[in-house]
Amino acid sequence: MYNFYRRLKGLFILLAILSCGIGCNIINPSEQVPTYIHIDSFQMTGGASHDIQCVWVYYNNNPVGSFDLPCTIPVITSGTSGTLQLAPGILVNGRNERPLAYPFYKLHTEELTTQPGKVITINPITSYFDSVRFTTISDFESGITKFAKWGGTTDLVAVTADSLTYEGNGSGAIFLNSAADSSIDSTAAPFVVRQGAAFIEFDYKTTTPFAMGMQANLGTLYTSSITYLAGILPNNRWQKFYLNVTGFVTNYPADNYNLYIKAALQEQTSGVLLIDNIKLVTF
Repeated sequence: MYNFYRRLKGLFILLAILSCGIGCNIINPSEQVPTYIHIDSFQMTGGASHDIQCVWVYYNNNPVGSFDLPCTIPVITSGTSGTLQLAPGILVNGRNERPLAYPFYKLHTEELTTQPGKVITINPITSYFDSVRFTTISDFESGITKFAKWGGTTDLVAVTADSLTYEGNGSGAIFLNSAADSSIDSTAAPFVVRQGAAFIEFDYKTTTPFAMGMQANLGTLYTSSITYLAGILPNNRWQKFYLNVTGFVTNYPADNYNLYIKAALQEQTSGVLLIDNIKLVTF
Protein backbone atom coordinates (compact mmCIF):
# COMPACT_ATOMS: atom_id res chain seq x y z
CA MET A 1 0.00 0.00 0.00
CA TYR A 2 2.87 2.35 0.85
CA ASN A 3 4.45 1.76 -2.58
CA PHE A 4 1.08 2.43 -4.22
CA TYR A 5 0.80 5.86 -2.55
CA ARG A 6 4.42 6.67 -3.43
CA ARG A 7 3.71 5.87 -7.09
CA LEU A 8 0.47 7.90 -7.02
CA LYS A 9 2.30 10.85 -5.49
CA GLY A 10 4.99 10.61 -8.18
CA LEU A 11 2.30 10.58 -10.88
CA PHE A 12 0.73 13.76 -9.49
CA ILE A 13 4.13 15.48 -9.44
CA LEU A 14 4.80 14.44 -13.05
CA LEU A 15 1.38 15.71 -14.14
CA ALA A 16 2.00 18.99 -12.34
CA ILE A 17 5.34 19.46 -14.11
CA LEU A 18 3.81 18.69 -17.50
CA SER A 19 0.89 21.00 -16.79
CA CYS A 20 3.23 23.82 -15.84
CA GLY A 21 5.24 23.35 -19.02
CA ILE A 22 2.16 23.42 -21.21
CA GLY A 23 0.67 26.37 -19.33
CA CYS A 24 3.85 28.38 -19.64
CA ASN A 25 3.82 27.91 -23.41
CA ILE A 26 0.20 29.08 -23.58
CA ILE A 27 0.75 32.10 -21.37
CA ASN A 28 4.02 33.09 -22.99
CA PRO A 29 3.87 32.09 -26.66
CA SER A 30 6.66 33.14 -28.95
CA GLU A 31 5.77 36.54 -30.39
CA GLN A 32 5.93 36.87 -34.17
CA VAL A 33 7.46 40.07 -35.50
CA PRO A 34 5.18 41.66 -38.14
CA THR A 35 6.17 42.92 -41.55
CA TYR A 36 5.09 46.57 -41.88
CA ILE A 37 3.57 48.06 -45.02
CA HIS A 38 3.37 51.80 -45.66
CA ILE A 39 0.76 53.32 -48.00
CA ASP A 40 0.59 57.00 -48.91
CA SER A 41 -2.22 57.00 -51.47
CA PHE A 42 -3.87 55.14 -54.33
CA GLN A 43 -3.25 55.88 -57.99
CA MET A 44 -6.34 55.80 -60.22
CA THR A 45 -5.81 54.66 -63.79
CA GLY A 46 -7.94 55.94 -66.63
CA GLY A 47 -7.73 59.62 -65.70
CA ALA A 48 -10.80 59.65 -63.44
CA SER A 49 -10.79 61.86 -60.36
CA HIS A 50 -11.06 60.20 -56.96
CA ASP A 51 -10.99 60.90 -53.24
CA ILE A 52 -9.72 57.63 -51.76
CA GLN A 53 -9.09 58.40 -48.11
CA CYS A 54 -8.80 55.00 -46.47
CA VAL A 55 -7.91 51.37 -47.17
CA TRP A 56 -9.18 47.93 -46.19
CA VAL A 57 -6.29 45.46 -45.86
CA TYR A 58 -6.44 41.67 -46.34
CA TYR A 59 -3.65 39.11 -46.06
CA ASN A 60 -4.25 35.66 -47.55
CA ASN A 61 -7.96 36.57 -47.67
CA ASN A 62 -8.02 37.30 -43.94
CA PRO A 63 -8.97 40.85 -42.82
CA VAL A 64 -6.20 42.88 -41.20
CA GLY A 65 -8.28 46.04 -40.68
CA SER A 66 -9.26 49.41 -42.16
CA PHE A 67 -6.96 52.44 -41.94
CA ASP A 68 -6.94 56.12 -42.84
CA LEU A 69 -4.39 57.16 -45.45
CA PRO A 70 -1.46 57.63 -45.21
CA CYS A 71 -0.74 54.73 -42.87
CA THR A 72 1.83 52.16 -41.74
CA ILE A 73 0.28 48.77 -40.99
CA PRO A 74 1.69 45.72 -39.16
CA VAL A 75 0.94 42.47 -40.96
CA ILE A 76 1.57 39.09 -39.32
CA THR A 77 2.76 37.00 -42.24
CA SER A 78 3.09 33.26 -42.73
CA GLY A 79 5.84 31.45 -44.61
CA THR A 80 8.14 33.35 -46.91
CA SER A 81 5.37 35.29 -48.67
CA GLY A 82 1.62 35.75 -48.91
CA THR A 83 -1.06 37.57 -50.88
CA LEU A 84 -1.78 41.17 -49.88
CA GLN A 85 -5.04 42.80 -51.01
CA LEU A 86 -5.86 46.49 -50.60
CA ALA A 87 -9.43 47.74 -51.09
CA PRO A 88 -9.78 51.51 -51.75
CA GLY A 89 -12.07 53.28 -49.30
CA ILE A 90 -14.15 56.47 -49.61
CA LEU A 91 -16.25 58.64 -47.30
CA VAL A 92 -19.95 58.03 -47.92
CA ASN A 93 -21.81 61.33 -48.39
CA GLY A 94 -18.71 63.16 -47.20
CA ARG A 95 -19.06 61.91 -43.62
CA ASN A 96 -15.90 60.94 -41.74
CA GLU A 97 -17.79 58.45 -39.59
CA ARG A 98 -19.00 56.49 -42.62
CA PRO A 99 -15.98 55.12 -44.52
CA LEU A 100 -16.67 52.38 -47.05
CA ALA A 101 -14.62 50.08 -49.24
CA TYR A 102 -15.96 51.45 -52.53
CA PRO A 103 -17.69 48.59 -54.38
CA PHE A 104 -16.88 50.00 -57.85
CA TYR A 105 -13.08 50.16 -57.39
CA LYS A 106 -10.82 47.16 -58.02
CA LEU A 107 -8.66 45.77 -55.23
CA HIS A 108 -4.90 46.10 -55.53
CA THR A 109 -3.27 42.66 -55.18
CA GLU A 110 0.41 41.74 -54.86
CA GLU A 111 2.68 39.22 -53.17
CA LEU A 112 4.08 40.39 -49.84
CA THR A 113 7.50 38.96 -48.96
CA THR A 114 7.93 38.27 -45.25
CA GLN A 115 10.48 40.72 -43.82
CA PRO A 116 9.97 40.83 -40.04
CA GLY A 117 10.45 44.31 -38.56
CA LYS A 118 10.96 46.03 -41.92
CA VAL A 119 8.74 48.69 -43.50
CA ILE A 120 7.76 48.04 -47.12
CA THR A 121 6.24 50.90 -49.12
CA ILE A 122 3.32 49.88 -51.33
CA ASN A 123 2.07 52.06 -54.20
CA PRO A 124 -1.40 50.62 -54.89
CA ILE A 125 -3.20 51.14 -58.18
CA THR A 126 -6.93 50.88 -58.77
CA SER A 127 -9.57 51.50 -61.44
CA TYR A 128 -13.27 50.93 -61.95
CA PHE A 129 -14.39 47.33 -62.47
CA ASP A 130 -15.03 46.57 -66.13
CA SER A 131 -18.67 45.77 -65.30
CA VAL A 132 -19.39 49.27 -63.91
CA ARG A 133 -22.06 51.28 -65.76
CA PHE A 134 -21.87 55.06 -66.03
CA THR A 135 -24.80 57.36 -66.75
CA THR A 136 -23.74 60.96 -67.37
CA ILE A 137 -26.21 63.26 -65.63
CA SER A 138 -24.34 66.39 -66.70
CA ASP A 139 -20.77 67.24 -67.71
CA PHE A 140 -21.75 70.86 -68.53
CA GLU A 141 -20.01 70.77 -71.88
CA SER A 142 -21.21 72.98 -74.80
CA GLY A 143 -22.92 75.37 -72.41
CA ILE A 144 -25.66 72.87 -71.49
CA THR A 145 -26.53 72.21 -67.84
CA LYS A 146 -29.25 69.53 -68.25
CA PHE A 147 -30.82 71.10 -65.14
CA ALA A 148 -33.93 73.27 -64.77
CA LYS A 149 -34.78 75.84 -62.11
CA TRP A 150 -37.12 74.41 -59.47
CA GLY A 151 -37.12 77.22 -56.92
CA GLY A 152 -35.19 80.07 -55.38
CA THR A 153 -34.03 83.35 -56.88
CA THR A 154 -31.32 82.09 -59.23
CA ASP A 155 -30.46 78.92 -61.12
CA LEU A 156 -27.63 76.64 -62.15
CA VAL A 157 -25.78 77.88 -65.24
CA ALA A 158 -22.93 76.57 -67.41
CA VAL A 159 -19.62 78.46 -67.27
CA THR A 160 -16.54 78.19 -69.49
CA ALA A 161 -13.97 80.50 -67.90
CA ASP A 162 -10.76 78.67 -67.03
CA SER A 163 -10.89 80.00 -63.47
CA LEU A 164 -14.29 78.37 -62.96
CA THR A 165 -14.02 75.05 -64.81
CA TYR A 166 -12.61 71.80 -63.49
CA GLU A 167 -11.89 69.93 -66.71
CA GLY A 168 -13.13 70.01 -70.27
CA ASN A 169 -14.82 73.12 -71.62
CA GLY A 170 -17.42 73.74 -68.96
CA SER A 171 -18.65 73.38 -65.39
CA GLY A 172 -21.88 74.19 -63.61
CA ALA A 173 -22.16 77.25 -61.37
CA ILE A 174 -24.62 78.79 -58.94
CA PHE A 175 -23.90 82.42 -58.13
CA LEU A 176 -25.47 83.76 -54.94
CA ASN A 177 -24.90 87.51 -54.96
CA SER A 178 -26.87 88.58 -51.90
CA ALA A 179 -27.90 87.14 -48.56
CA ALA A 180 -31.45 86.65 -49.88
CA ASP A 181 -30.39 84.55 -52.88
CA SER A 182 -31.02 80.82 -53.07
CA SER A 183 -31.27 78.14 -55.75
CA ILE A 184 -33.04 74.80 -56.18
CA ASP A 185 -32.37 73.01 -59.47
CA SER A 186 -33.61 69.67 -60.77
CA THR A 187 -32.40 67.48 -63.61
CA ALA A 188 -34.43 68.52 -66.66
CA ALA A 189 -34.96 64.89 -67.64
CA PRO A 190 -35.35 62.02 -65.14
CA PHE A 191 -32.95 59.08 -65.25
CA VAL A 192 -33.21 55.37 -64.49
CA VAL A 193 -31.36 53.85 -61.54
CA ARG A 194 -30.76 50.10 -61.44
CA GLN A 195 -31.40 48.22 -58.19
CA GLY A 196 -28.27 47.38 -56.23
CA ALA A 197 -25.28 49.51 -55.35
CA ALA A 198 -25.76 53.01 -56.76
CA PHE A 199 -23.77 56.19 -56.23
CA ILE A 200 -23.80 59.63 -57.83
CA GLU A 201 -20.27 61.00 -58.18
CA PHE A 202 -19.32 64.59 -58.90
CA ASP A 203 -16.52 67.10 -58.50
CA TYR A 204 -17.17 70.37 -56.70
CA LYS A 205 -15.69 73.54 -55.29
CA THR A 206 -17.81 75.92 -53.24
CA THR A 207 -17.81 78.92 -50.93
CA THR A 208 -21.41 78.23 -49.88
CA PRO A 209 -23.04 75.17 -48.33
CA PHE A 210 -25.33 73.13 -50.54
CA ALA A 211 -27.39 69.92 -50.46
CA MET A 212 -28.01 67.04 -52.86
CA GLY A 213 -31.39 65.30 -52.99
CA MET A 214 -33.45 62.76 -54.93
CA GLN A 215 -37.07 62.32 -55.97
CA ALA A 216 -38.74 59.14 -57.28
CA ASN A 217 -41.19 59.08 -60.20
CA LEU A 218 -43.76 56.59 -61.45
CA GLY A 219 -44.62 57.62 -64.96
CA THR A 220 -45.29 61.36 -64.77
CA LEU A 221 -46.15 61.25 -61.05
CA TYR A 222 -43.80 62.01 -58.17
CA THR A 223 -43.98 59.13 -55.70
CA SER A 224 -41.87 60.81 -53.03
CA SER A 225 -41.10 64.28 -51.85
CA ILE A 226 -37.59 65.65 -52.40
CA THR A 227 -35.32 63.84 -49.97
CA TYR A 228 -32.00 65.56 -49.31
CA LEU A 229 -29.37 62.90 -48.73
CA ALA A 230 -26.28 64.98 -48.01
CA GLY A 231 -25.34 68.47 -46.91
CA ILE A 232 -21.97 69.72 -48.10
CA LEU A 233 -19.88 72.42 -46.47
CA PRO A 234 -17.72 75.05 -48.22
CA ASN A 235 -14.48 73.77 -49.68
CA ASN A 236 -11.95 75.99 -51.45
CA ARG A 237 -10.48 73.28 -53.69
CA TRP A 238 -11.94 70.92 -56.27
CA GLN A 239 -12.87 67.66 -54.57
CA LYS A 240 -14.63 64.40 -55.40
CA PHE A 241 -17.92 63.55 -53.70
CA TYR A 242 -19.65 60.16 -53.46
CA LEU A 243 -23.41 60.43 -52.91
CA ASN A 244 -24.92 57.10 -51.88
CA VAL A 245 -28.39 56.71 -53.43
CA THR A 246 -28.65 52.94 -52.88
CA GLY A 247 -30.91 53.18 -49.84
CA PHE A 248 -33.19 55.77 -51.42
CA VAL A 249 -33.71 53.66 -54.55
CA THR A 250 -34.39 50.58 -52.41
CA ASN A 251 -36.95 52.43 -50.29
CA TYR A 252 -38.58 54.16 -53.28
CA PRO A 253 -38.53 51.78 -56.27
CA ALA A 254 -39.67 53.79 -59.28
CA ASP A 255 -39.53 54.14 -63.05
CA ASN A 256 -36.97 56.93 -62.83
CA TYR A 257 -35.55 59.65 -60.59
CA ASN A 258 -34.62 63.33 -60.47
CA LEU A 259 -31.54 64.79 -58.82
CA TYR A 260 -31.80 68.10 -56.95
CA ILE A 261 -29.16 70.66 -56.02
CA LYS A 262 -30.09 73.21 -53.36
CA ALA A 263 -27.83 76.12 -52.41
CA ALA A 264 -28.40 78.92 -49.90
CA LEU A 265 -26.14 81.27 -47.96
CA GLN A 266 -25.53 80.92 -44.24
CA GLU A 267 -24.19 84.02 -42.49
CA GLN A 268 -22.70 85.13 -45.81
CA THR A 269 -23.41 87.95 -48.24
CA SER A 270 -22.34 86.06 -51.37
CA GLY A 271 -21.13 82.68 -52.53
CA VAL A 272 -20.34 80.51 -55.56
CA LEU A 273 -20.94 76.79 -56.06
CA LEU A 274 -19.00 75.11 -58.89
CA ILE A 275 -19.82 71.54 -59.88
CA ASP A 276 -18.78 69.16 -62.68
CA ASN A 277 -18.86 65.58 -63.97
CA ILE A 278 -22.13 64.52 -62.33
CA LYS A 279 -22.59 60.82 -63.12
CA LEU A 280 -24.54 57.84 -61.85
CA VAL A 281 -22.43 54.76 -61.11
CA THR A 282 -24.00 51.27 -60.94
CA PHE A 283 -23.31 47.69 -62.00
